[in-house]
Amino acid sequence: MDYNNPAKYVLDGVRFSYRGESFKGQGFLTWDPKTGFHIDALLDKNFGIKDSLKPVNPIIINTKEDTFPIFLAVRNVGRAIIPRAFPVSQKHSFRPDNHLSMNLERVIFVSKRPRINQTPSKYWSGSAEFLTAEKLEFPDHLNTHTTLGGQQLIDHYSSGLFHDDKENWSISGYSPADGKFELSWALNKNRWGRKDALRLGEAARKALSIISSQTVWITKQNNLRDGSEIEDLHCPEEAKSLNYFFQPLLNQDMGVMECWHFNKIAFLKLTGFFLKGGIYAETSWRIFHQMVDASLQKTAQAQELLLATILEAVFRTINNRPFKVGDYYPEKMRKADMDKFRAEYFSEKWIKACDKALDLHRDLRHRNAHPDWLTSDDGGMSKGELIKSYSSIIFLSRFYGYMILGMAGFKDLEPRFPVVQFGDDK
Repeated sequence: MDYNNPAKYVLDGVRFSYRGESFKGQGFLTWDPKTGFHIDALLDKNFGIKDSLKPVNPIIINTKEDTFPIFLAVRNVGRAIIPRAFPVSQKHSFRPDNHLSMNLERVIFVSKRPRINQTPSKYWSGSAEFLTAEKLEFPDHLNTHTTLGGQQLIDHYSSGLFHDDKENWSISGYSPADGKFELSWALNKNRWGRKDALRLGEAARKALSIISSQTVWITKQNNLRDGSEIEDLHCPEEAKSLNYFFQPLLNQDMGVMECWHFNKIAFLKLTGFFLKGGIYAETSWRIFHQMVDASLQKTAQAQELLLATILEAVFRTINNRPFKVGDYYPEKMRKADMDKFRAEYFSEKWIKACDKALDLHRDLRHRNAHPDWLTSDDGGMSKGELIKSYSSIIFLSRFYGYMILGMAGFKDLEPRFPVVQFGDDK
């Protein structure tokens, strides 16, 4: 499918199950590059999340557990799967009817490749296209040659990513235009399974987001597997950069080439980390996700509170200590959790940095549990407090970045933090 142009597909078959009932029918699937996918189908029975016995305008909340897959037979294409349909996306009607109509986040098309083109391979191959807010920079050289009538006109040089380890994986990537990044990979079948190749795009998206301090989004991913071509299409999302104060990694404060080399090392390490998954990978991604939320807040109070609570969330999660009503997280327990984390992922060099992170967590959390809007000395909006706030946010953000790197397997990390200087500092 051409991602940049509208498309319409005839659905010869639509089937899914919801709340113990099976539904089937026929209809249409449309694609708009600005708004995404929409399905309209007539089913063999009524389907809806409202009925006349319930309030006319109930507030309906869906979680992942409420979603269901929809299986499609697409004329002249093959099969397609809607992996997660949200019931709340179904059109609203006073009484349920047999018209399925909803917007979709994602559709996966599966088509058979002609047997003549099927060649046995040692690798699971795939590619993905991403949307970015800022260009992704890596240290490898990309040379583009432009010719006309067999005559070379222009040589264009830019940065790219190239890593070739045939016993593990080969990965290459570059930016074909502003706001876009393309990645290709081949995973050795002796080291990786077929599901790993399908998950690599999302793992790479997370790694790219963290190293570049922006929300990177997948638009499409292609995989070849067992004679089939799998095209995974996502609705467009807006890529956004984090405010400098909230950037997790110190690479933004390095020299250009040092930064680009770090980007490559960190990308490969983090992609493998997220691909393997587990509680530490999930926790690392949630750290970054909440940092994004904090960066997007309009007030300093909301920014500080969201950022400060990350530390407690990390320790509660990796130590399997869920919050309970009346629960209190005393300083002694925070210190013990930090010491345990430092011993496992950092070194003795980190004692001062870890103690400072605990102090800032306490100060920012307490200060925003008892806020004021005073501009006088020591008031929450005074110049001195705002300077302390920005300095604290920068330190904690970088500290969380080091926590992510530590959990991802980086060794011998040095506690390097930026020197914060304000305009009127002498």
